[in-house]
Amino acid sequence: MNYKVASVKNIATLLFLFSYQSEAFDLGKIAKIKAGAESFSKVGFNNKPINTNKGLYPTETFMTIMAYMQVDFTELLPKSATANGHHLDGSLGGWGGAVIYDSTKDFINEVTGKTYGAMAWNYVGYWGGLVGQKPWASCGLATGNLTQGQYDKMTQAEMTQLSNQESLEASTCAKSYADHTRNYVIYNAYLRYNYKDIFEIRGGRYESPADYMSGYNQGLDMTLNLGNFKFWWFSSFGRGFAYNEWLYNFYSPKTYTLKNGQTINPGVHAFYIIWNYKGFSIQPFVYFSPFNEYDPNFTITYDSNPTFTGLGFRSQTDVTVLNPFYAKRFWDTYQFGMPAGKNAHSLMIKQKFEWNEYNFGFGIYKSFGNANWMIGYHGNRLGFDFWTNTVYANTLNSLSYMMDANAFTVFAFGGGVHRKFLWGLLGRLTYGPRANEQVLSLNLGYKFTKNFSADIKFEYYNVLMHQGYKMGWNGPKLDSQPATDQDRSHIFTEIVWKL
Repeated sequence: MNYKVASVKNIATLLFLFSYQSEAFDLGKIAKIKAGAESFSKVGFNNKPINTNKGLYPTETFMTIMAYMQVDFTELLPKSATANGHHLDGSLGGWGGAVIYDSTKDFINEVTGKTYGAMAWNYVGYWGGLVGQKPWASCGLATGNLTQGQYDKMTQAEMTQLSNQESLEASTCAKSYADHTRNYVIYNAYLRYNYKDIFEIRGGRYESPADYMSGYNQGLDMTLNLGNFKFWWFSSFGRGFAYNEWLYNFYSPKTYTLKNGQTINPGVHAFYIIWNYKGFSIQPFVYFSPFNEYDPNFTITYDSNPTFTGLGFRSQTDVTVLNPFYAKRFWDTYQFGMPAGKNAHSLMIKQKFEWNEYNFGFGIYKSFGNANWMIGYHGNRLGFDFWTNTVYANTLNSLSYMMDANAFTVFAFGGGVHRKFLWGLLGRLTYGPRANEQVLSLNLGYKFTKNFSADIKFEYYNVLMHQGYKMGWNGPKLDSQPATDQDRSHIFTEIVWKL
């Protein structure tokens, strides 16, 4: 099975060819240049040493500096075509940056007496090849990689010893990634054709519109509008990030290894059928990655005021159910510290109210089985950031434990926008088999000019790891592991300047 996507070079070439063939070519009329610089910082309050045997880890502090340039081609077809409803546009943009401060470089592992190694590459620069084919990407960053059958043959003492050993190996693996970062990405390189708001197709690299594949997409999507119905197809053969906190060159989040040892990129695909009528929307949809997962899902929403522009009252209700089914080879493996199983479910119910410039709401998120390790954590309809844990959690970035199997989360939020000033509050309580979490955050933002803005977030975040579960270990329960209470509180800052 061989899937191909047009290369960035070909897309760029097409953009300029179309430009030159346009009637009365004038770059100023068909192209707009965007550029800017941004900076992000996270300041963690827990600076205690690492102890991989005990599952104790600090909260990182780091700071980034980023810059980008983008050229948008607003119309590439002649007037004779646009007069009949045909339109073609495109974009080409690049993003680059660096981590200018990283506290993780200096954290000592009490087990070895040596530094654990820099971990900011988890935010900026992660690169192991499109399908993880680079030599350093074969070390296996995550711990707990055996099957249930293999663990059943081990004693508790043997599993504890294995968890200690793999935690040290994860440190070595992390250092390999830190030595091979790629701090740039061509994030935009696409062409988009549409006809009279009836049909649209886009291909290349662009910011993903998919709920469950956030970031930038390397692939295509197509839309067909027929009356109250909308049909949408999405295919992704690569995912990248071009943001002030996250910078990843494109990689495939889902791969498959053939019998001959070759790793292929089967892609992630989605198909939606959306029916809209007087504020109601019913959306049956499916996500799937051949050889990996098949997810029949649905969303039902109601919007009391779809044309809301900041004045008056609006109520929005969102109910979403995900039903992932996993390939057989995963059934008895451990994912996010719990058995994957054959299939699982998740339920999100979210209610939001808006009154003039204010908003508030609440919701729940419940997993039945291990529902998020394939589809839920690559993107979600929750509307808030759940990647604010320590970078050492799960040895997988900073994912919250609210994505764990059978976890239950209740949350509430509120905020407002007052001309140039905005604010927001979020409270979250998570109860899970591995950990409970308590989060309360305050976000403040101000737009100083049309080109310059800044915001800051203060977040209290506490993680109570239950007895038997060790941070950094994704295998079975360890009877000798005591409960731990670890502070994940932090401050986020963001500065944005646009040309």
